[in-house]
Amino acid sequence: MLIAITMAAIISLFLVPSSAKLSSPSLVSSSEEAKALINSGWWGNFSSTNHCNLRGITCNGAGSVIRMVLPYFYYPSGILSDMNWSSLPNLQYLNVSDSSLSGGIPSEIYTLSKLTHLDLSFTNLEGVLPPTLGNLTQFVHLNMVYTNINGSIPSSIGNLGALTHLYLSSNELSGTIPPEIGNLKSLVEMDMSSNILHGSIPSSIGNLSALTYLSFHSNQLNGYILSEIGNLKSLAEMDMSSNILSGSIPPSIGHLSNLTILYLYSNKLSGYIPPEIGNLKSLVEMDMSYNNLNGSISSSIGDLSALTYLSLCSNQLRNCIPPEIGNLKSLVQMKMNSNILNGSIPPSIGHLSNLTNLYLYSNQLSGPIPPSIGNLKTISYLNLHSNQLSGYIPPEIGNLKSLVEMDMSSNILNGSIPSSIGNLRTLTYLNLHSNQLSGYIPPEIGNLMHLAVMDMSSNILNGSILSSIGNLSSLTYLYLFSNKLNGPIPCEIGKLKKLGRVDMGHNNLHGSVPREIGNSAAQEILMTEPCLVFSMVFLFNCFMVSFYPRSVGPPFGASSPFDIFPEGLEQAEAV
Repeated sequence: MLIAITMAAIISLFLVPSSAKLSSPSLVSSSEEAKALINSGWWGNFSSTNHCNLRGITCNGAGSVIRMVLPYFYYPSGILSDMNWSSLPNLQYLNVSDSSLSGGIPSEIYTLSKLTHLDLSFTNLEGVLPPTLGNLTQFVHLNMVYTNINGSIPSSIGNLGALTHLYLSSNELSGTIPPEIGNLKSLVEMDMSSNILHGSIPSSIGNLSALTYLSFHSNQLNGYILSEIGNLKSLAEMDMSSNILSGSIPPSIGHLSNLTILYLYSNKLSGYIPPEIGNLKSLVEMDMSYNNLNGSISSSIGDLSALTYLSLCSNQLRNCIPPEIGNLKSLVQMKMNSNILNGSIPPSIGHLSNLTNLYLYSNQLSGPIPPSIGNLKTISYLNLHSNQLSGYIPPEIGNLKSLVEMDMSSNILNGSIPSSIGNLRTLTYLNLHSNQLSGYIPPEIGNLMHLAVMDMSSNILNGSILSSIGNLSSLTYLYLFSNKLNGPIPCEIGKLKKLGRVDMGHNNLHGSVPREIGNSAAQEILMTEPCLVFSMVFLFNCFMVSFYPRSVGPPFGASSPFDIFPEGLEQAEAV
């Protein structure tokens, strides 16, 4: 949004004809305007007879400056008060965004009664918004993004009845939002994000019927989202995230039929998600995560057919995932993790053919993983860990050939690992620990050439560790502890040059530990088998070999090595 604002200002420079084309500028060398430009020193030395030809200057027919644009391609040195602004009484348009000008904002700027456009964004300026701001009643556009202004927003801002664009984000503004803001009936876009504003959102905001963009995110606003918000029928984007807002989401939010973006995350909102949310047929992105929302997810959510991003994670939502979720055919990311959802994963989830991220972990979901999950051909990240899912891993999982990370750990899945898992050639992270999986590790696992982390620990897997594991050339972490694996450790494991940690303890392995393991990069190898024989060459080559008694359990006091890396592969790689 900020980039678009800046670019729009730059483009507008080229859309306005030069002063030479507009008129024949005044040639009076003694004009006060020419002197003001000369004395600023921003253009170096120039003749007072040609000030209207200076770069970034536009004059009217009488040779009076009406427009000054000094964006990033022109870097005047000095401070903003180097200019005698009171000598430019006809100035209508002032843009010094992205310039190297610094210092305070001169009070004379607020006396330019004809000023309609002021852009001081992305500068090293500072100061406050004075009450005299309200004198600029011709203002249409005010942009002070990243300007280092502080203090409160004066109530006189309500005098700017012609204002259409108000951008005050990324500053140090404090105090409350004045209720007079509701007088700005012409306002189309308002951004006060990333400040330290506090207090409640005034109900008068409901008067801004022309508003299409509203952002208050990253402040310290408290109180409720008032029902008057439903009056903003033109609103397309609303961001109130990262505040301290409490209370429930008003049902009147369903009146915002033009809304495409709704961000309410990281607040203290509670209560139900109103079923009226299903009226927002234009909604593309909705994020209500990190609140205290409770109750069920309404079936009306299935009416949001344009939705591409849905995040309800880290709330207290309960009961079932409604089967109507399968109507969201445009959905790309869905995050419902860290709630109290129960019941089964609806088979209709297989209708989400555009899904790339599915996070349902840390809930109380039960029942089988529906075979229809194999229809999610575009999915890259599938995380179902820490639920109560049971039954087999469906062989249709092998259809997910775009999968990069898969985590089904800490469930009660049983049966064998399907051989179709070998089809997941792009997989880098596989976590199946703490289930009740049995049978052999399928030899097709050796097809996963990009696999970096594999955890099949704390299951009931039996049989031997197959030599095909030596094909996993990208493997960094290998955890097979607490199973019923038997037989020797294959020497092919020594081919895994990137292997950093290995734990095969609590199994029934026997024979010699292959000296080839010493050729890997392993920093920690954990074994507990009394029947294993360690050669001196192996002990010399390895960085560290740890032994721990069966009574102690897994290393580090964790139920699984993945407890050390709860967020998965990214944190594991960072260690």
